[in-house]
Amino acid sequence: MATSSKLQTGLRAVGHIVERRRYPQRFIQVDKAPWDEIYRDGIMAVRHYSLPPGDTIPLNDETLPVERTKHRTPLLLVPALGIHCWTYDLMPNRSMALYLMARGYDIYLVDWGKPSQAERSLGLDTYVNRWLPAAVETVKEHAGSSQVNLMGYCMGGLLCLMYLGGHPDAPVRSLITIASPVNFHKSGPFGKVAGLAAIPAMQVHDWFKVRLKPLDDKLFHIPASMLTLGFKMTNPPGVVQAYMDLIRNLADREYVTGYMTMGQWFNDMVDYPGAVVREVIEKMILANSLARGRIRVGGREVDFSSIKQDLLAFAGTTDNIVSLRAARDIMRLVGSDNKRFEEVPGGHAGVFSGSKAPSHAWRISADWLSSRSD
Repeated sequence: MATSSKLQTGLRAVGHIVERRRYPQRFIQVDKAPWDEIYRDGIMAVRHYSLPPGDTIPLNDETLPVERTKHRTPLLLVPALGIHCWTYDLMPNRSMALYLMARGYDIYLVDWGKPSQAERSLGLDTYVNRWLPAAVETVKEHAGSSQVNLMGYCMGGLLCLMYLGGHPDAPVRSLITIASPVNFHKSGPFGKVAGLAAIPAMQVHDWFKVRLKPLDDKLFHIPASMLTLGFKMTNPPGVVQAYMDLIRNLADREYVTGYMTMGQWFNDMVDYPGAVVREVIEKMILANSLARGRIRVGGREVDFSSIKQDLLAFAGTTDNIVSLRAARDIMRLVGSDNKRFEEVPGGHAGVFSGSKAPSHAWRISADWLSSRSD
């Protein structure tokens, strides 16, 4: 019997190897929650999500009852750049969008689209002063609400902070940031290198007035393949360990599905617009402007001290990209009377969508938003 069981396990593993090569979409479960597009401006769009039929949603290995009482203030999810917006809606049993809807929230999402070389000149001004204000107004009108709540992941959180700091009259009630690096010089080994490089770079800037702005945006445009490689290089041992775990679990279809779905996040990234990269290097990495709470975006002066909305900020305890110190600095910069910082388990992706995220970042967010959504 033992031999027969091992044979069956081996055959399932071989079958999954063949199937994942020939039909990978059978395993990749992303972007499954129902949504409608309610606004578009070029490659940017705004989605409105809805719950599928039923009284419960799947959540890891359990189910979560759907709350029938709905909060009045809508929540707009803002993804990072360089990744697809469906990171808010991964596997049906680990979808933040579904979870928040089940907790009674009216969910909208910004889709930044897929920039190509043709969009290499997209800069922070477009994202912060044009697209985010348009998205907020669209959500407000569609939901029939006077205010909107915001949640931003990584660069999405920074875009929200810059939007609120440059638009003090924005109709936003509260903000949640997840793994958003305000102080780039405190973000692990990369931050130390950036801090050291900034000293001579800023001296050269002061002496010779050298700027990156005159350089062509195409020199800074980062293709998706390079982003994928860079992300994996932040934790090479983790990549190897994950692959070894896959080999040991090839007979488990659910495990293979989870591995390939999470892998789709990193293997199917999108281009990072050159103009944004140039601004990030010059203003955030070298000058470290966000750490001082001030930055110029387009024709607007952004001042984090003018942000009065309630703030909830998260950082992952094992995040190799955005350290706790890099994210925590937002607490001393914003002018909010009500602000809270939470350390939660997980790396840069895990803090946001890992198996522990529903009982930590998601639950805390939903509980915190409750009194700010009615």
